[in-house]
Amino acid sequence: MVFVLCCATALGQATGAAEWPTGSFDQQRDGWQRDETKLSVDTVKNIRLLWKLKTDNKPMGMQSFREPVIVAGISTPGGMKTLAFFAGSSDTVYAIDADAGKLIWRKDLKWSSDKPQEPGEGGGFICNNALTATPVVTPAGAAQRFVYVLANDGYLHTLDPGTGDETDPPIQMLPGVYGKAYGLNLVNNVVYTVSGQACHGVPNELYAVDLANKKAFSSAPGQGGIFGTAGPAVGNDGTISFETGDGPYDIAAGKLSTTVQGYTSSNDTLTLKDYYTPTNHAWLTKRDLDMNTTPVVFPYEGRDLLVGSGKEGRYFLMDSKSMGGADHRTPLYRSPLVSNKNVNFQTEGSWGSFASWQGKDGTRWVLAPIGGPVAVEFPVSYGPTPNGGVIALKVTETGGKTELTPAWLSRDMMTAEPPVVANGVVFVLAAGEFTGQANDEDGGLYSAEDRIKHSIPAKLYALDATTGKELYSSGEQIESFLHQAGIAVAGGRIIFGTFDGTIYCFGLE
Repeated sequence: MVFVLCCATALGQATGAAEWPTGSFDQQRDGWQRDETKLSVDTVKNIRLLWKLKTDNKPMGMQSFREPVIVAGISTPGGMKTLAFFAGSSDTVYAIDADAGKLIWRKDLKWSSDKPQEPGEGGGFICNNALTATPVVTPAGAAQRFVYVLANDGYLHTLDPGTGDETDPPIQMLPGVYGKAYGLNLVNNVVYTVSGQACHGVPNELYAVDLANKKAFSSAPGQGGIFGTAGPAVGNDGTISFETGDGPYDIAAGKLSTTVQGYTSSNDTLTLKDYYTPTNHAWLTKRDLDMNTTPVVFPYEGRDLLVGSGKEGRYFLMDSKSMGGADHRTPLYRSPLVSNKNVNFQTEGSWGSFASWQGKDGTRWVLAPIGGPVAVEFPVSYGPTPNGGVIALKVTETGGKTELTPAWLSRDMMTAEPPVVANGVVFVLAAGEFTGQANDEDGGLYSAEDRIKHSIPAKLYALDATTGKELYSSGEQIESFLHQAGIAVAGGRIIFGTFDGTIYCFGLE
């Protein structure tokens, strides 16, 4: 059912309003909302729940919503509005008035593949039959703006943001259905994504669609699982970066498991440019300590730097021009073990994606969600973190070497989602998700149903970006947990969805 019946076309406008157009805000996946003016260290104490909206989204396994995208200046029958777009797990897209919390339109994406849909929710919490890729929106200033959504059937859909109408036929982006792709990235009119865990036989590769000629292309061969939740990061120099998990390691065959990889894209062809493999990659693979995050990219002294990590709990600082040095094993900096001294493959270490921002004094910061306690001392901390939280690192120069230096450790949080930085404030959701995989009491793996029962309601926090001090907490206002949903921040609003199909908006009046 679509609630908007007119055929208005949303024209691209440079409105100047704050937006959240893609996963983790931008193509570099730095989670830094540069255009926020209302939310600040001084005003976040006045945050309240502005609205919440219950939808009919059907969860699949543990999946419900992806991170929303927020777009300003969209023409609707009710006038120009700022809309938040949510991709639901069951191939339903929702457009919500970000100010009023009203549903503007709802779109059920039609199945396009010649392969049949499967009944049920799929195989547990790993390969469930759920939409898992955060959408992306055409940049502001374009002649026309569109919302791009990758559905369960592997087809990329192009939606008019004002109506939900499909403006072009869907394009097959993945070679099969239920491929568990992650955040879409749009750069130079090409949409990119990565696939996760070879679900339903879909290879773990970097996938792309050229929007000009509608051609789909991908990297090869298949790799270990690529499941950083923000998808691929694209640097200012055009390098497309992602991390791979467990799998075969064969340089001659191009199979680079447990590795940070960088690709170039030209003439509808993806080419491996460079890579960094940790020296202990064999041990990491054996212990299931995957490289499982989306790298964050940021400019530093005239070059692109990347930070990557994974379940091990160690952080790698890399130069985009030479990610691992001549031997592909030597990054700019390899940190000591920051978290996961228990060598826990399921609930500790780093997951998802990061954030990075630069202070007025020129200091470059990197933020990461962690599970469990830390293994190093932080100059500023707010008590033990048995469930994890957020860490802040500074990029520093020591003896002519560029390093990552611990700065602060947040309060304890139950499964922190990737943080967002806006105007000196760090926003983070303690998702409340129970992330255990191995059931030590009964044997085997926890089912999705087991993990849902063990999860608790989420909490939203606002922290001082330079000290980690808690400035705001939502308390008990959120009624459900979330799984890899993420938050979007724009125009004094913090918007996200939870497992039970509820969309929340916290912010300022």
